[in-house]
Amino acid sequence: MLPAKIKNYKKKLIYYFKNRFATVNEKPIIVLGNQKSGTSAIAHLLADYGGLSRTIDIPPLWVPVVFKIMKGQIDFQDMVRRHRFYFSTDLIKEPNMTFFADRVLIAFPKARYVFIVRDPRDNIRSLLNRMKIPGNLAEVNEQVFTTVPLNRFKMTLDACIWGGDKAENYIGALAHKWNKAVDNYLLYRDRMMLVKYEDFLADKYGLIAKIAKQLHIPEKANIRDKLDVQYQPAGDRSISWEAFFGVENLTHIEQICSSRMKVFDYKECTQ
Repeated sequence: MLPAKIKNYKKKLIYYFKNRFATVNEKPIIVLGNQKSGTSAIAHLLADYGGLSRTIDIPPLWVPVVFKIMKGQIDFQDMVRRHRFYFSTDLIKEPNMTFFADRVLIAFPKARYVFIVRDPRDNIRSLLNRMKIPGNLAEVNEQVFTTVPLNRFKMTLDACIWGGDKAENYIGALAHKWNKAVDNYLLYRDRMMLVKYEDFLADKYGLIAKIAKQLHIPEKANIRDKLDVQYQPAGDRSISWEAFFGVENLTHIEQICSSRMKVFDYKECTQ
């Protein structure tokens, strides 16, 4: 117990000094997108390709702070000032910023933005794999949260936060969350470069090189030996959508996400 406390204290002390002398980068590359949509892999590889300093995830913006920023209860620009070390790098990746993109664009008007989108059925399956929750339940209860911190995911599964109805089950909540992320891209699409995760899987090196070219990032390192590094716990793509969700939950996702899916040419399979 004591060694762990000492280690934690040292980490906080190191961060304190780093943060104190850090300067916010006014022109970073900011990578947005729903959680488990490939943001980590693409951000890491792009940073490696261009020799960029990076911030991968910003814990001070995690639950419940993200919801308070969305509601206007916490000022995002104040968070940037208070945690400027996280915002001092060349590339910043934090999925939660996707859900208050309007505030991010105001705080970083000179930034270059990349938005990652992934088919909602794959995206939601991967999210549930991470939470260790089956996809074919009618509803979840607190007994399901046996291996993850309950408060971290319980609020995420509240559909009202994402614009859905309080009667929605957990599948509906995550479908509305996907919609929320996509809507913030569509609202500001003229400011963001769109990247489909499926295109990344089809040609990882080619897509990173394409992103870099559009952002005027010269190649500084060979990343071919890093293309298959697992930067986040992998979801199980071996099981089909219907087997994972069941017909009812799969249909529910497609009903909620249908109009946005068409924008990205994601085909429905339960019509």
